[in-house]
Parts: sequence; structure tokens; C-alpha cells
Amino acid sequence: MAVSSDKDGALTTLQSIRLIKERLGVGTCLGVSNISFGLPDRPTVNSAFFSMAISCGLDAAIINPYSLPMMSAYYSGCALTGRDEGFARYIEFANANASVEKPAETKETKPELQDAIIKGQGAKAAQITAEMIKTVDPLEIISEHIVPALDYVGTGFENNRFYLPQLLMSAEAAQSAFDIIKKTIPTSQQKSGHKILLATVKGDIHDIGKNIVKVLLENYGYEVIDLGRDVEKEAILKAVIENDVKMVGLSALMTTTVPAMEEAIKLLNEKCPDVKVTVGGAVLTQEYADMIGADFYSKEAMATVRYAEKLFKGK
Repeated sequence: MAVSSDKDGALTTLQSIRLIKERLGVGTCLGVSNISFGLPDRPTVNSAFFSMAISCGLDAAIINPYSLPMMSAYYSGCALTGRDEGFARYIEFANANASVEKPAETKETKPELQDAIIKGQGAKAAQITAEMIKTVDPLEIISEHIVPALDYVGTGFENNRFYLPQLLMSAEAAQSAFDIIKKTIPTSQQKSGHKILLATVKGDIHDIGKNIVKVLLENYGYEVIDLGRDVEKEAILKAVIENDVKMVGLSALMTTTVPAMEEAIKLLNEKCPDVKVTVGGAVLTQEYADMIGADFYSKEAMATVRYAEKLFKGK
């Protein structure tokens, strides 16, 4: 019923959808727009109600597909409820309706393996690698296909042509290809020979960003020593010395833990002055990084990779 004539109409409908899904497990379809009959600005009410219905498990809806608020609710609702793998449909919709111009992307044909990695197709990337490795040198596959694909996505991420889900999926696809290669080449050839230590500083338990950096660095051939979360500065120093590490990445998400990052940098500068430290996290800025003595500020994950490439390979 229209909520204007029955104040409980919306809640009753939402409760019904939830109960039907939980107790019967059958599909539900809803005619959405009648809910706003008799009210002003009906698209706003409709889209809000549609979003609520999606969160309750609605399977299908009768809506106006030319209504931007309704389609926004649909695509974002599917993304938020796990119905849009890799957020592919949401990203396509958002890009198509973005008011801000994005940098133009040059359309070009990519080699098959690169294309699979760029699109985040892990199983396909592994299959292609398994075939290629019969006739192509493993290190050539890494340098000519895997790394260029990651570079392409990384640059696209920096230029707002790719987004975090795509970055992660491509990194996972590259890892699938790399796993095939690791079985065929000596361990000594799998790594770049450079070690990078990562840690979330004392008092901070968030490590999503650090984990993203770890995956990307490993795909570029670096040996990553991950100390995890809530790490004491002394433990960081000890690991650096024991493993002869030349680059450290420190992460902090909360403002209250940034002082711990500063203390860790100070200790490293005192005991291991040749070690370079890059910092990152939601609360960090370039200005703050300079204030606490960091050598580099990683605004996002790929910036850490770029810094490592410059540090170790002179790029």
C-alpha cells in the first residue's frame, strides 16, 4: 500500500520480503513505485524504499529503468549486498553517469595473458600461463606480461580509470599466473632479491591497506616480511636488522597511532640510517609524513610499488 494512506505499508512489505526469504527461501518480486503515491518528489521516496527492499533480500523489481535515482539504488544495492562480483556493474554504471570527466583511455589490444590479468580473470590467467610456459621462458612471462599488466592497472588506478576492486582482482589474477611460474623456476629466480618489511604500528589493528600493498609488492617479485598489526617499534627494528631490510612500509589508520609511527621512524633512523621508510594510511598526508621524518608518503598502494622500483632499480 502507498505509505501516504497506510503508514505501516512500507514496513510491512519489507518485513514480508525478509520473512519469505528467511523461512521459505523463494524469490520475491516487488512493484516499487506505488509506495510514494500521493507524496511530493516521488523518485526520492521510491529509490530509498527500493534500497531498503534490496537489503531485505528482494530478488526482482518493477521500476522505471530510465530513472537515475532508481538505477543508482539498484547498482549500489547490488554492490553492497554482494550481488555484483568485483563491483564490475556498479563501476561501469558510475563511470557512464559520472559528472566529472575521466582521463581518456586508449583502446588497444592486449596480449591474452595481460588481458586476463587486467580483467581480474584468475583462472584464465593461470590456464594461459600454463600453456605459455611450455614454450616461453618463465622470467620473460613475468617481465613481458605479468608486470606490464600490473603497471597498466596501477597507472589506471592512479588516474581514476580503475578502482580498488579492480586493482585487487588483477593482483589476485597475477598471483594465479605467478603461482604457475613458481613451480617451474628455481626459488632464487622467483624473487627480485630485495626485501621489504611491512607493519601496522603499535596500537593500530587495521591492516587492509597494508595487505593490499603486500599483494602488489609480491607480484612485482619482492620478498615481503609482514609483521602484521599492532607492532612494537622494537620488533620492527629487530626484524630489519635480522633480515637486512633496506625498505620499510609503516601503516596507521587512526590518528591516535600516528605518534607510534613517528617513534618507529625515529628509532630506525638512529639504528639503521640507511633504511628507507615509507608511510601510508587514511589519516596520513604528505605534510604529516614530512613532519614525522618519513622518506616517502604512499598516498595509495601503487605508490609504494613505484617507490620500491625507484629505490631498488633506479626507475
